[in-house]
Amino acid sequence: MNIAFFGTGILGFPMAEKILEAGHRLRVYNRTKVKAEPLAKKGAVLCANPAEALKDSDVVVLVLADFPAVEKVLFKSDLGSFKGKTFIQMGTIASKESRMLAQKIHNCGGEYFECPVLGSKIEAASASLILMVGATPEQFKQWRGFLQCFGRQPRHIGPVGTASVLKLALNHLIASHAVSFSLSLGLVQKSGVDISQFMAILGESSLTAPMFAKKLPNWLEHRYDNPNFSLKHLVKDVDLIVKEARDNKLDTTVIRSIKNVLEKSVKKGLGGKDYSAVYETINKI
Repeated sequence: MNIAFFGTGILGFPMAEKILEAGHRLRVYNRTKVKAEPLAKKGAVLCANPAEALKDSDVVVLVLADFPAVEKVLFKSDLGSFKGKTFIQMGTIASKESRMLAQKIHNCGGEYFECPVLGSKIEAASASLILMVGATPEQFKQWRGFLQCFGRQPRHIGPVGTASVLKLALNHLIASHAVSFSLSLGLVQKSGVDISQFMAILGESSLTAPMFAKKLPNWLEHRYDNPNFSLKHLVKDVDLIVKEARDNKLDTTVIRSIKNVLEKSVKKGLGGKDYSAVYETINKI
């Protein structure tokens, strides 16, 4: 297939590599061209603008930072008709935004479905991302094989919008776990409790999450460079979570407090660091 790929950041780059490894023809557009350049050595065609990337494409994969970025790429330049093209939105956006995007693409003659993912560059490089598909049953059946470039078991969640909500619900747990564990670890450290004892008891309990042990070296060594998921992008997602919760008439007191702590971390200059850097704000180091 001829595939256009937009967005070669932390997640998008290894996903684009998997498309090439599967033998597809790939045209790539990224706003910061240098991030996509290594893909040219692997057979991708680097494009100077979105129209060039869309040319002759059957499928358009979107792994962009947010909804405004998607709108800018697809609708703020002259791309012509989308007839015969299927757009797969794989970034994290709100359910309302995804449904709006579907309508706009349909109005331009294209097909659309969403497939946000759980995981980061390690999972993308090993084709083990968790794939959540918001589509019609027919679309899921048609595109399931292609999606296995990125993860072994795509899951059909429901129509467009449902997978976006599920992705936000899961990212809410990322933010909550990071903030809560940072406070617990701070209490243990500042009270002189043996951290290995804390981790052992936590690991034996129903309170544990794999994230805690995975990110513990970051927290203990204050090492947040080379992020899997940056703080600034988590803040963006938490803002979407707050809005989605309000739309569903849910109490947002706790998530707004988490958002406040994350935003303080960004203001401290930690926005480009791994989201575990929120520990520095909670413990006032």
